[in-house]
Amino acid sequence: MAPIGLESAIAPSNIDAVPNLLAEVASAGDALSKAGDDSLAPRLELLEKARELARALETPREMMIQHPSNVMAISFGVYTNLWTTMAQNGDGPQKVSDLAKQLGLQEELLQRMMRHVAASGYLNMTAPDEYTPNSFSKSLSLPVMYSGYYTGPPTLNPTFLEAHDWLKGRGYKVPTDKFDTAYQVAHKTKLHWFEDMQSRPPHGQMFNDHMAGYLLGRPPWSDSGFFPVKERLLDGFDADKKDAVLLVDIAGGMGHYTDQFRSKFPDAPGRLILQDLPVVLGQIQGLDSRIERMEYDFFTEQPVKGARAYYTHFVLHDWPDEDAVKIASRVREAMKPGYSKFLIHEHVIQPMKQDYEQTALDLIMMTGFGGKERSVAQWSELLENKCGLKIVNTYTVANGIESVIECERPE
Repeated sequence: MAPIGLESAIAPSNIDAVPNLLAEVASAGDALSKAGDDSLAPRLELLEKARELARALETPREMMIQHPSNVMAISFGVYTNLWTTMAQNGDGPQKVSDLAKQLGLQEELLQRMMRHVAASGYLNMTAPDEYTPNSFSKSLSLPVMYSGYYTGPPTLNPTFLEAHDWLKGRGYKVPTDKFDTAYQVAHKTKLHWFEDMQSRPPHGQMFNDHMAGYLLGRPPWSDSGFFPVKERLLDGFDADKKDAVLLVDIAGGMGHYTDQFRSKFPDAPGRLILQDLPVVLGQIQGLDSRIERMEYDFFTEQPVKGARAYYTHFVLHDWPDEDAVKIASRVREAMKPGYSKFLIHEHVIQPMKQDYEQTALDLIMMTGFGGKERSVAQWSELLENKCGLKIVNTYTVANGIESVIECERPE
């Protein structure tokens, strides 16, 4: 094998692939222009091809130096209220000197931060030291968007930095204890990630806002193109039974998905129940009164028996297998054989083509929670072999990122 020279660090990563990638970008762009209202899948296909093209053209050096400084500079704008102020000022050109006075910041500091954000394409430069907001920077004036910069970098960056020493100290093995991860070491706590976050109220609320932003633009599981609600839930629902429960949303946070379900099926019979810890339910604002709130810890016995559907979204991936089995088993105990459904809304990692959101979240789960994004085989092992459930079907949304695993309790 020939030695690797420094020239490889400053050469495009895959220049030979560029002609084919350009053709694929053009083809995907044509498909998007013809897609009409059903544009999610072709838009994401074009986005992925564009990313492949960018990666092929970027040099390793360019990749190395770009990303950490972007997070730092964008976060600076969040923490100092820069993006909100610019959005409130309007779409016209805004001088650094004026913004520095408005925000009470040193002009040179603001200048250096803003020019890097603009050079990275996240802000528009119109003249020297003069900028206009773009759609990205304006979006950071929204709580559901800027909250991610309060909960993400301060939480994840120390964890990722600690992860290498943590893994080395444990013989390079994945964590299996939720209280012994890189997160606990990095943040000097014995608490689980969720407990630590909720123990600092502003951060807990910020996390809930961030999750609302994370869900933006994603098809709800109740969309007809995702999970067939009518055929699999509404048909066969025992609506004549007194106090019949149609849906239990376990650890449903602010109730976003349950509210979307109610909006899509306003005339569906049966009770809708949102379950979560008291500290989470106490932060809910504006949830439809027809959605019942119930305090519940999913490691304990499920109080709602024989519901038509029990639903979890990104719950099991937070936990090591031992804990995930306990959570899923509590659901199985409450299910009515041949009637109840357990709908598990998660990532299902495919053997070949994986999405970077899936793999990125997998590393977050590993280093911060001891959890994981599971493969087809791992889901089967967890749910069928360890929990005694039967996987009936797996429904995957058009972009292939998220899936709903439909399970039943065998007779």
